[in-house]
Amino acid sequence: MSIPELKRLRQLRKLSLSKISHSDLAPDLFQDFGRDLEELSINFANLKSIKNNAFQRIRSLKKLDLSENLISAIEENAFEDIAFSLTTLVLAHGFASTLKELPTESFKFLANLKELDISNNKLKFLADTSFHFLKKLRVLEVQDNAIENVLKGTFQGDIHSELEIIYFSFNHITSIQQHTFVDLASLEQLHLDDNRIENIERRAFMNLGNRISTISYEAFQNLPELEDLDMSYNNIHNFEFSMFDLVGTLSMLRVNVSYNQIRELSVNFSFTFSQDSGVGGLHSNIKVLDLSYNNITSISKQYFQPAILSLTHLYLSNNQIINATKDVFGNIDHLQVLDISHNQLAEIDFDTFRNTRRLQVLRASHNHIVEISYDLFRSLSNLRIVDFSHNKIRILPDNLFREEGLEHLDLSHNALNRIHLSSMNTMAASTLCELDLSRNSISSISHADAFAKFKRLAWLDLSYNRLVQIDDAVFSSLPRLSSLDLSHNTQLILETGRTFDGIEDSLLHLALDNVSLTYVPELPLPSLISLSLAYNELPTVPPEIAANISSLQRLNLNYNDLSAVPVVTHSLTHLRQLYMSANPITALSNTSLLGVADHLEELDITDFDLSILEHGILSKMHALRKLKISVYDNIKNFNIPRLLEFTNGLRNLEVYVENEVLNLGKMLSGTYPPKLKTITLSGKGLKMLDFNMLEGVRSPTVTFCLRNTSLSKIPASFFSSMGSIQNFSLDVRDNEDLTSISKAFNAEKPGEEPFMINLKLGETKWNCDCSLG
Repeated sequence: MSIPELKRLRQLRKLSLSKISHSDLAPDLFQDFGRDLEELSINFANLKSIKNNAFQRIRSLKKLDLSENLISAIEENAFEDIAFSLTTLVLAHGFASTLKELPTESFKFLANLKELDISNNKLKFLADTSFHFLKKLRVLEVQDNAIENVLKGTFQGDIHSELEIIYFSFNHITSIQQHTFVDLASLEQLHLDDNRIENIERRAFMNLGNRISTISYEAFQNLPELEDLDMSYNNIHNFEFSMFDLVGTLSMLRVNVSYNQIRELSVNFSFTFSQDSGVGGLHSNIKVLDLSYNNITSISKQYFQPAILSLTHLYLSNNQIINATKDVFGNIDHLQVLDISHNQLAEIDFDTFRNTRRLQVLRASHNHIVEISYDLFRSLSNLRIVDFSHNKIRILPDNLFREEGLEHLDLSHNALNRIHLSSMNTMAASTLCELDLSRNSISSISHADAFAKFKRLAWLDLSYNRLVQIDDAVFSSLPRLSSLDLSHNTQLILETGRTFDGIEDSLLHLALDNVSLTYVPELPLPSLISLSLAYNELPTVPPEIAANISSLQRLNLNYNDLSAVPVVTHSLTHLRQLYMSANPITALSNTSLLGVADHLEELDITDFDLSILEHGILSKMHALRKLKISVYDNIKNFNIPRLLEFTNGLRNLEVYVENEVLNLGKMLSGTYPPKLKTITLSGKGLKMLDFNMLEGVRSPTVTFCLRNTSLSKIPASFFSSMGSIQNFSLDVRDNEDLTSISKAFNAEKPGEEPFMINLKLGETKWNCDCSLG
């Protein structure tokens, strides 16, 4: 149907056109159109100009979308006839690359325009009067251009009183001048991320992702309703509270200065301290302050004094801080969360938190702390979460924790040689829910009454210690214990199942990995949901154990000495996840998994010693959602799609390639289940990708992952045969040899199949190629 033929649709309200034969928008194009047309989109039409009075036949137009065109000229009176009706104008990627300056005069009639999108063009210049006629403007999008400067006066409070959101992201702006953004009473969001900003002058402000090195005094002034200020990933060397005079006074101000170059938090001595009024009478209303990932080595006394009445969350992780004292942290009255993890702390002074009485969360992991002072937590009655993991703590003083309310305590990765249960009095122990003591040097647990005061303990991790023997019923005084990890205590002896007496009804998750088991001990745990017995020497799992673990849903038998699928699985009617990787199983017949076929959802059969594999092994597994399987090239006519012929519910497939296989493409060639959406190839044996590997995938939306392979490049041929795939996601993280990906698809937007919708590239050494995305 041609454009003139559309005039017969007199009540047409919305019209979308593309690839029209006209390169110019002129008045006669819409002659005799009905007056009800409110939305018009003309995209991918190679439009080159908009003539005067182009819309005089469609005067009721409210939204006009001319994105994805090549417009090089807009005549002065082009929008005159829709001056009072038009509220939204979209010109994203709509201008020709030769157009460098916005044709300001063309917009002067648009008195009621509320949204203007001129993003993703090649604009370099904006006149200071560019938006002066747009008094109703609320949202302005100028991101993805080449703008070098925003002139003072471009935005004025008396003109732009309704302006709420401004996008200037991904431009070439180098400086924010004084009074560039001033008196904009309704402004809620200003996006200046990913520019080239090096300087912010007095009484100007901005967001994240530039190269700021200096911020002047009072750069952020008279912004009482500002809520979020993100200056992360810059080159800031100093941070002073004097920058924020009268900022966020009517809101909860969050300031992010992480990932900068701050080396010291020091007081500007041009001001003087006052106990009542901060620095020289200066008050800051910052409630959340993030200074993590800098190079901070020291913090001056009373540095946080200007914010002591407002600061509730303080993040100082991943710095080089060596001291924690009362003069720094001792008087922040309302502080609730403090993160000083990943620093160089050797000790924390006994009175560090003397007057910081509202502290609820303390994270001090990954430091060099050897001991904790007896009085450190004396005044902290609100403490809920404490993390001292990854330190060098050898001993805990008695009654270190004296107040009730403590819920989570992490002491993992330290040098404790025993469980210091006396470090908590009865009140503190009575509320503790989670205790992590993994990766210490604890050698024994004895006397059940030692745990008697831990009435609410639900999660206990004792893995990676030196436990040799655990007394019978030692956990019986923990009535709510639901998760217990004893893994990687390689000399642990569990002669009978009486170790778990008293927690039969509460225990839901039990891990006994790598405890040198040669047989499965009695486990009278009828409520158990998850059992992990990996990295042991089990030759089998006796069938009679099924009666004791009748509720089991997850069973991990990876890395044992099993020669066949244990018969016990046939009796576990609630089993949903079964993992058997790296066992010397030599045969999988059509009946090997028959007992779990109607309810198993996840299965791992990687790294077996198979010599026999019957192709109907998975034929009854209609509930299977996730499968991990190796490539068994010694099996005649081995083909994964054929194995999956009847697994119509499969969503996730992971194929492990341990050694290089010459005919991998043939093994993966065929028709896959219709709901399969995620395919992962892993293993160092994967060195090349066949062009038709995904041809048999039937789902229109697919995520393809590569993990820890030997691939150096993904060739263009791989993307040439995508079968039914329309929306493609590629995840190639953690491939140390992968350096390049050929251009995937030519589609410019979703709907033009196939199209890449997601790309993840982390932890890989890349050759930069801007054409990839």
